[in-house]
Amino acid sequence: MTVFDPPLAHCLICDSDDIHECHRDANDIRIFRCRGCGVQFMNPQYSDRHLADYYSRYTKAEPEWDEPLAYCHGLYLKILETYVPSKGALLDVGSGKGHLLAAALQRGWDAEGYEIDGPLARELSARLGTEVKCGDFPELGWQAGQFDAVVMLHVLEHVKNPARYLRAIRTMLAEDGVLFLALPNIHSLSSRVKLLLEKLHVRTKNIGAYYDTGHHLWYFTPETLTQILSRFGFEVRYTRGGHRVRPNQSRIKRFVMWNVTERNLLHSTFLCVAQKRVGT
Repeated sequence: MTVFDPPLAHCLICDSDDIHECHRDANDIRIFRCRGCGVQFMNPQYSDRHLADYYSRYTKAEPEWDEPLAYCHGLYLKILETYVPSKGALLDVGSGKGHLLAAALQRGWDAEGYEIDGPLARELSARLGTEVKCGDFPELGWQAGQFDAVVMLHVLEHVKNPARYLRAIRTMLAEDGVLFLALPNIHSLSSRVKLLLEKLHVRTKNIGAYYDTGHHLWYFTPETLTQILSRFGFEVRYTRGGHRVRPNQSRIKRFVMWNVTERNLLHSTFLCVAQKRVGT
């Protein structure tokens, strides 16, 4: 099976050919940076066949995660609802085990999903009683202005061509519709320190492990994401560190994490609320 596509000669987000290798991980995966938009990406990327095989085995039954994920996604929906208080139509892109989709339905959203794994999409649809589509995302017949909100929790870093997704999402959002994203932060304090130690040859094991090249293809920062979203007709309204919930955490620990230690943008993940710009 072919694992990789041919190398990219230009950035798939901004189309710049001013790209250069900036790092390699311990598995000799090459990381490029685009000087046009600042994004980093794996180059070459995994083949479609390799990714399809990988994601067919990606989702596993882990009941210990049901409570922390339901809690976390409920928290994220509260943020979203400050920007879309009407609780209209919502699309969950990358529905996974359905925690966000279930929470949205429970909170009164007219919610449906998208999932790349066909059997999982059908299982979710039957279990939650709502439509969960599968296939080539931009080509699934979404209607212009169909959704008031689109949610992508740790999805954009996985897709081969983020530009296709962002163009499609902007079209399917209503006027003033909102895109809610959660992403890994490649410029987190932890990643920066590890990169520096690697450049100084102090850190010699697990080189580039923070890129998570087993399945992450794109690497964003709050700054580069803001620029990229603007390019595709969105205005960023809110950013902050993401929430790293785990099973069996106390309420006090979660409160301190969310309100103190995770508020800054040096955290390993970050959240972004972006509103569709009208007339662009």
